[in-house]
Amino acid sequence: MLERVAVVSIAPILPGAVHGGSQRILDGVLRGLAEAGAHVRVVCSWRPENDGGFDLAPGVRVEPLLRLSGYFPDPWEVPPHQILQSAESVAPVFEWAESVYLHADTFYLRKLIPEGRRVVRSFHDFHYETALVSAFGFDADLTIVPSDYLKRCIDATVGAYRGASTEPVVVIPNGIDLEAYRSRPGVTPGGVRERRERDLVFLWPHRPDPRKGIADAVAIAARSARALPARNIRLLVPQHVDAASSAETCEFYDDAIRLATAEGVLGSLEFTPWWSGEETPDAYSFADVTLCPGNFIESFGLVAYESLACGTPIVAARVGALRDLPGHPDVHTFAYADADEATKATLIAAGGMTDPDGIRALLSEYFSFEKMQRAYVAAITGEMPEATRSASPTDDRFSLAPWCTVSGSDVYNDYGFAWTGRYELASFLHIVEMRQPGGQRFSLLAATEAGVPSEQIDMALRDGVIVRA
Repeated sequence: MLERVAVVSIAPILPGAVHGGSQRILDGVLRGLAEAGAHVRVVCSWRPENDGGFDLAPGVRVEPLLRLSGYFPDPWEVPPHQILQSAESVAPVFEWAESVYLHADTFYLRKLIPEGRRVVRSFHDFHYETALVSAFGFDADLTIVPSDYLKRCIDATVGAYRGASTEPVVVIPNGIDLEAYRSRPGVTPGGVRERRERDLVFLWPHRPDPRKGIADAVAIAARSARALPARNIRLLVPQHVDAASSAETCEFYDDAIRLATAEGVLGSLEFTPWWSGEETPDAYSFADVTLCPGNFIESFGLVAYESLACGTPIVAARVGALRDLPGHPDVHTFAYADADEATKATLIAAGGMTDPDGIRALLSEYFSFEKMQRAYVAAITGEMPEATRSASPTDDRFSLAPWCTVSGSDVYNDYGFAWTGRYELASFLHIVEMRQPGGQRFSLLAATEAGVPSEQIDMALRDGVIVRA
């Protein structure tokens, strides 16, 4: 067991606050390392709130040594002398460490890590420039991702680019603390008025990114209000901790007000405080439905699983890893941008949970917080069994890209954030799927012979809709 572990988080870590799903996972990993006997030094970006550092837990010291912005998607966009200061401050931590874990990677100063140190990294998105540059430009001894979806995306791109030189990529699903995330009947979260008999409460518990679907959530609230005039629709939107310091974040919430006003449901929109990790289960339990309606490319969908653990159904667009949500009667999904299907799913979900015990049993088996902690500790310390490398893509076999899905004559591309009409290609892919469930491997010649126009094949290759299998 390695005793000295250095951890890097480009995002700031603040005392008493966990801002976002990835940081919640990091908090669990850090505590798991300490409980396993490691001494952990966590390097993160500086903010006034964490100035001087602090002890996150016994054996875990947070050191805000990075003079970066801390804001995504451009945390490195700072004066160059601050990058130099960061490098000079962080180098001794790497000298001290036996193993280095780069959380969500995005750490470009790789030359600071001495030879012989085990380097493990994780990715919690495969969309922002920082993650993409890290994946294509840097290597590690092991890469951790939270979902099969994200692994498939990396294999189809970085695997094709780097071939046999790429390190093993292992899936460690994000864990749900089922002791903390459970139904809490009758509890009202902080900053929220108590329920009344006619209330129907929708929760949109996401960070302030328009792609998380705030416009879609407002539209669902408006359509639901028209469908259920006897109910009082409430849409709870927690304001992020950056709302007081970031002009862009403030503008996001101003836009939400404009959207609600235009839809005629300004009275339904309720801003709440950004709840701490301990308060979040109260919010899930308070709501009747949790909404995940956007087109952001989710790599896991932690919000959906946490809500289900707390006994609240979820309504989610079939985008990114949310397409892999379990088939369960309390999981309601819809084709992104289909407002009618989204509203119908929401009204069904509003009828309440049908199998809360069953979903918790599923979460316990596949998404245990303790299993996640143990797996991360084993990966970071080198105690995980040797992971296998993915096979390199072939030159003559192709498949629908893992970031795409087909519905009727249309293809949705996660990275295009929209549907496009590709009738012949969609029909061909449907036939392939019927013959090879889950496979969809084909040759370009077979596609041509099936009547797919060559220009449509060329466009699909160019747009990344089909890739080497």
